[in-house]
Amino acid sequence: MNTAKIELHLHLDGSLNIAWAYRKALQRNVIEKGTSFEDFYNILFARNLAHSAESIRKFELVCDLLQTFEDLYDATYDLCRRLNDIGIIYAEIRFASQQHCKKGLSQLDALQAVIDGADKAMREMDIRTGIINCLMHKGDSASFNEKENLEAIEASEKLFGNGLVGMDLAGYENNCDFKEYAPLFRIVKEKGIPFTLHAGEMGIGEHILDALAMKPDRIGHGIDCMQDQRYIDALKAAEIPLEVCVSSNVKTTMNYASHPIRRMIEAGLKVTVNTDNMIFARTDLANEHSQLKMIGIEEAFLIQSTYDSLDAAFCDQKTKDQLKQKLDKDFRR
Repeated sequence: MNTAKIELHLHLDGSLNIAWAYRKALQRNVIEKGTSFEDFYNILFARNLAHSAESIRKFELVCDLLQTFEDLYDATYDLCRRLNDIGIIYAEIRFASQQHCKKGLSQLDALQAVIDGADKAMREMDIRTGIINCLMHKGDSASFNEKENLEAIEASEKLFGNGLVGMDLAGYENNCDFKEYAPLFRIVKEKGIPFTLHAGEMGIGEHILDALAMKPDRIGHGIDCMQDQRYIDALKAAEIPLEVCVSSNVKTTMNYASHPIRRMIEAGLKVTVNTDNMIFARTDLANEHSQLKMIGIEEAFLIQSTYDSLDAAFCDQKTKDQLKQKLDKDFRR
């Protein structure tokens, strides 16, 4: 299979260049001065976590490295450069603007920094990008950070069509009743902003139905749909693409081959292949494709999944048409 690939589910903070992150962590006093690169590596790559909430805490460390306009800009540009190097022709990069305001940035500033970093990459490289701003699950109810989530929607509306292509709901999805976030996404939908939702990743398949009731354009992960045929049927009826991230969801109790992606494909679900967090999962999209072929996923599926990713992308039709020409050329269609 040729190199052209499309990435729809990729977190900026979870995909930093680890050497850059280590230098910044020392400069910003995010880690103790005596912390070695090896110890820092082990912190970020820890896999034997007892609970998904522990994994979420790793994001706090990397978010602390991204609290200035310069750092957000540089991290985004560097990520785009690395994606371009492995043949990504389009990537939707997501982050939560509300997580980057500890040192005085507004959410609008944080969003602009990421958009500007991506813009620089697009001027210099062949890659195209779109930015997704995440609302966050926090606390024991949606009211815990409702103000910040509303501010994120406001900032996103201002930059929608100027680098920002969509919104998301991220964080620890089992904190509270998933449906509490529905009013926020009614606002997002009213503003005409496409959105995806992290749902059905952390053990509760019922969240698939909760997410579908909010009328998303895509669902992030969605692997818990395999718990019940009802969830599978609902996804198929809605024709909702799933942003599947195999390495990210492979824990110590699940090897790569036992991930449900093969059963999801066999069930006829719309599966796209993504990485989620390159630094935490120790992967990139080229590796995901390679690993999938090793467990028997046919190259024909990977090609079709790439076209399905393009169809599901939040970019405008002109960009899709240009990207399709590149795919057709690479896949000789």
